[in-house]
Amino acid sequence: MPSHTEECLKYGPATKKCLDTPEILDMILARVDIRTLLTSAQRVSRSWSDMISNSPSIQKTLFFTPIRNSEWGMNRKFFNPLLIEVFTSFFPARDGRPGSWQPLCNLPMIEDASLMARLVRKDASWRKMLVRQPPIFEIGIFKISSSRAGDGARSSSIPADLKMQESGHDGIRMERLFEVFLLTHWSTQKVYWATEKSTGFHHSSQDITDEFYRNLNEFGLVLCESKVEQCTVGWRSPSPVQIIREIIIDEYRECVLDVDIRSKDIKESELNGGEPVFCYRTGR
Repeated sequence: MPSHTEECLKYGPATKKCLDTPEILDMILARVDIRTLLTSAQRVSRSWSDMISNSPSIQKTLFFTPIRNSEWGMNRKFFNPLLIEVFTSFFPARDGRPGSWQPLCNLPMIEDASLMARLVRKDASWRKMLVRQPPIFEIGIFKISSSRAGDGARSSSIPADLKMQESGHDGIRMERLFEVFLLTHWSTQKVYWATEKSTGFHHSSQDITDEFYRNLNEFGLVLCESKVEQCTVGWRSPSPVQIIREIIIDEYRECVLDVDIRSKDIKESELNGGEPVFCYRTGR
């Protein structure tokens, strides 16, 4: 009786011989796109599923396992193509321009309830995926506050999730980057990548600008947050990004994901990442 593999692929003897050779099959599957590897390729047969789950080269292709700095080319950086598709606003545009402010507001899942439901699942594959190969190990945090007295800035960093590291998933995973955005509450936020042709970042204070680029060069990825200090206190209607945050957080809770614990972990990680390295004030 023909195997499930043969029924699915309908290949001849020569092709069958190649695909039945683990080393050749490994090289072929390592060149298949990520979405196919995660879905239909694993349904072909148990042997295919086992190979995809256990092959070091395929796990690197899936951005689950880190590569060495020169493994895919000297000084080359690769963004996760599946994450770019699903979390487009978190990554640079294809022409190298910076991503958008308030990336939470521009996610496809905001307009697609079924996509939202699939993505917030606790076991969703994207959570364990590296955002980049070779990996980034810390997210730089750069906070700018503006008041009538002037502008100030402080920098820190958030390391990879400790539980992820303990389970063998080192490097910044998409879950960490996404939840840093989701569970912090500054007015405006933007992701900057060192690989962008031009970040477009500029501040009237040269000291603040210089410190921003120092952080970007150090970490390779910087979350820039800014807020305006208000003198008056009173109720304000929620902004679009605040409304979207609450929608996603509600979906998290529906999936029995403890938002409070995750938020506390992020805050404590930032505090433990190092003291603020500078705090300049520029008069107006």
